[in-house]
Parts: sequence; C-alpha cells; structure tokens
Amino acid sequence: HRLNLHAIYGDSDGRLDRNDWRPHHFDKWIDWAKENNHGIDFNPTCFSHPLADDGFTLASHDESVREFWITHCINSREIGGYIGEKLDNPCVTNIWVPDGYKDVPADRFTPRQRLKESLDKVLAAEISEPDFNLDAVECKLFGLGSESYVVGSHEF
Repeated sequence: HRLNLHAIYGDSDGRLDRNDWRPHHFDKWIDWAKENNHGIDFNPTCFSHPLADDGFTLASHDESVREFWITHCINSREIGGYIGEKLDNPCVTNIWVPDGYKDVPADRFTPRQRLKESLDKVLAAEISEPDFNLDAVECKLFGLGSESYVVGSHEF
C-alpha cells in the first residue's frame, strides 16, 4: 500500500510558504507510514496558491513566479528522497502542472518552452538521497479552468 501525499499536507501550522517546506515537516507522515506498513509517494502542490492565481506556475511568463515553483519542486524532490530513505522504500515524486488556458491560445509553443526549461532546472538539481527518489512527470489532460489548452498535456 502507498499513500500519495501532496506537499500542502506538511506539518508547519500554516506558517510556511510552499518553497520553504523541508523534509522534517513530513516526519509525522513517515511515522504513520512506518506504523501502518505503507509506502509514501509525493507531489509538489502547484495549485491553490496566490502565485498560481493566473493559472500558471512552472510555465508562467513571470520569471519570479517560475523560480518560486522551481524551488518548490526541487524541495519536493528533496522531501521525496528523505521520505524514501526513512522508509527504506523509494518514493515517487510526481510532478504535475495544471498550467493552461480555458481557451485555445495563439501561441501554444512558448508556455511549453518555459515549462521544459523549468522542469530541466528542477530535474537537474542534486538532492541528498537520489537513490530513494524516483522522479516522474505526469501529463494532465485538463486542469480546472484550463480545459482547452494545458501546457503539460500529452502533446507536451
């Protein structure tokens, strides 16, 4: 059995922003998994945040917004490696990005180019426990409010 855990469920009493999460904020989940003989997989949470209000995170036209989400995803990979090491069971860190538009944009290429560059940075970052983190990038068929064009869809 495996629990798929999103980054928003860390233990910080709501005092941290997403790019400030660190591995120890998930120790209670690790303890729970050990007690219940579960593995844990992990997801960055690239939604429900003021820096995602325009529908874009890793593909945002705003470089500072992209950098925030890049940091969040790198930290999530670090957390995934930590979880996997503590459970002696590799953790799949699954990155999925709901970026997109409700309508068909004239330029479908540029946001995908920004997403590729962002993912390249995320996946190139060295993490402490690479043997216990399995990276995954999940395409999204649609996202809420972006039914017509999703940057990270299967077309990406």
